[in-house]
Amino acid sequence: MRLVVLFALFATCLHGLPATAKAPYPFSVSAERNGRNHDLVARNRGPAPVSVRLTLPVSDNVRPTQALPFYAVVGPRSEVVLLTLAPADPGRGTRFSLQTTFQLGSYHAVPDPRVTCRLPFADGISAVIGQAPGGPITSHATPDSEEAIDFTMPPHTPVVAARDGTVIETEASNLFGGQDRALATMANYVRILHEDGTIATYAHLSPGGVKVVAGQRVGAGTVIGASGATGYASGPHLHFVVQRLVRQNDGFAMVSVPVRFRVGNPPAVFVPRFGQRTTADYPAAVNEKRAAGAR
Repeated sequence: MRLVVLFALFATCLHGLPATAKAPYPFSVSAERNGRNHDLVARNRGPAPVSVRLTLPVSDNVRPTQALPFYAVVGPRSEVVLLTLAPADPGRGTRFSLQTTFQLGSYHAVPDPRVTCRLPFADGISAVIGQAPGGPITSHATPDSEEAIDFTMPPHTPVVAARDGTVIETEASNLFGGQDRALATMANYVRILHEDGTIATYAHLSPGGVKVVAGQRVGAGTVIGASGATGYASGPHLHFVVQRLVRQNDGFAMVSVPVRFRVGNPPAVFVPRFGQRTTADYPAAVNEKRAAGAR
């Protein structure tokens, strides 16, 4: 199959982001015997909080210590007993099956309305906004992406963290991009967890364009990757979106949240608009880095 990457004035992503990383996230829930009871133990070995929904499709002579379905948030690198199953009739045996649904992030997260982000590319670089809320929408039509911003930029432009946070997930193995829908889940990306529980995704990074690893702490302005056009994309650009996790139906869903940027010193705050040319201008941050390098 021939893959063609198209370059345009306003390059936009043509599909949502990958739902899962290349490797399974290290989270599990197991039923472990504790005398006559069974403890349902969650183990989160990764750097992100995990929201989990637990049910018992089969339940015979079982009395759970919490009402079902049961929802919980399991902190990063932690182990916790979610609930305990006891025999309803101690004179009989029990039979049950366990079903879990989980997703990275905390459904308790509340975005901080005071937060502003720096532009997600290196100082001195300019980029045109090819897609943003309020403008023509070609692909950001679902709740997980309707507040996303696409910055049109040449390949290999340095991408930086827009806020302080912890890298919780990366994908770096993809090589191709184009307008074939088969590429929809083949974008390289970095996801960063913020203090208020929101998660930023930087997507369509170039082959070899992921510069951080899961679990790494980064500050605003830290280089985390390089722009590209991997995945289902019309050309080289950076897809930037901030999301929060919510409970939805019988599981969880990511919902995008509005973003405001700041530039200059003193900072000027603005809401991104389609067609706007933006320039990363953070002289205080540059001066601090120069001073640190001189020590």
